[in-house]
Amino acid sequence: MQTENPEVTPEALHSFYRPDGSVLGHLVIDSNIGGVSAGGIRMVPEMFTADLCHLARAMTLKYAFLKWPFGGAKAAILTHRDTMSPQERQEIVRSFAERLALFRGRYLPGEDAGTNDDDLRLICRTAGLMRPRSARDSGYYTALTVRLCVEQVAAARKLSLNDCRVAIEGFGKVGGALAEQLAEIGCRIVAVSTDRGAVYDSEGLDVTRLLRERAAAGSDCVNRYDPSRCIAPADVSAVPGDFFVPCALSWSVSSANADRVQAQAIVCGANNPVTQKAREALAARGITYFPDFVSNSGGVLGSILGSLALDHERIVPFIRQHFVPRVENLMAQTRQTDRSIEEVAREIAGINLEAMKQARSRRKNPLVSWVVGLGRRGRLPGVLTRTFGPAYVRKTIS
Repeated sequence: MQTENPEVTPEALHSFYRPDGSVLGHLVIDSNIGGVSAGGIRMVPEMFTADLCHLARAMTLKYAFLKWPFGGAKAAILTHRDTMSPQERQEIVRSFAERLALFRGRYLPGEDAGTNDDDLRLICRTAGLMRPRSARDSGYYTALTVRLCVEQVAAARKLSLNDCRVAIEGFGKVGGALAEQLAEIGCRIVAVSTDRGAVYDSEGLDVTRLLRERAAAGSDCVNRYDPSRCIAPADVSAVPGDFFVPCALSWSVSSANADRVQAQAIVCGANNPVTQKAREALAARGITYFPDFVSNSGGVLGSILGSLALDHERIVPFIRQHFVPRVENLMAQTRQTDRSIEEVAREIAGINLEAMKQARSRRKNPLVSWVVGLGRRGRLPGVLTRTFGPAYVRKTIS
């Protein structure tokens, strides 16, 4: 999708190779705060470096919008094939991790598409990278901020959430959790898709049943739900409704299919799901685009709080309390300046990023810095992080 998006120039792009000369993977450092960058590691058959640079830029914007002092990064392990034995997988992951040892203390990895907790544990152990405690379910927290943004957009467009029609592309951890959360507040989930197919019902799908089918059959849940309701996955974005929420891969909406979108608004669960040219085409048609680096930032925020040993019952209200005012401020600035939500959000992120860089360049109390470092690495006693962690996060992101 290089022709659909402006070029992104990161601080550094590192490519790693196998002994036979084939590409093992890449690490993109888009920005750093105090020498530290963070972002997930994908494991995919192929990945264009230009797309990886855009993903790393999205992490920069995400941390900056939240005002959390990390730079943005992203990594990809290239398998060059879809299937591997467990032994082959472990060998590839370990080999990539050995290359990351050079970035000890500078790069904080996380799970991403194609990787899991076991992969991340092996990577951090092999490379000596920090591995903070993670949140119980980052997919739930990502879905939570998407839901909160849907609520804000609905209010701005004077849409009633009760009976609001929503189509969701991708019914995985984020899409499934989002469908459940939106259904709880009265929205009609009219379409969902997976990599195996899609299902549509204008009257609303039975989300509980779909989740039950997914637990039993994975991505094939859409085909087991009701064969008479099956549609092509590409048609989910064209379903008539109020919201279209892409929760799958990048660039699923491009100039080739933007004119088929019939929703009033797109709120993103995935990273970079809509190309720049598509966003321009959507704006020309009066369709609201809510940027991904804001709407799906709950996974990052939940992980930050999870690393401080907070439980689910404390993380959810914290996100609500501190994320909603940010979005309300974003929407207010958009109305006052008559600019797009994305334009204002990028401006806010840019201001925050510069402020964080300046703050990190000032002299810090070494004792405080040491304690904070222990907390980020999950080395402080749980009682201390649970007691003082929320206050630290509030002060940092305020």
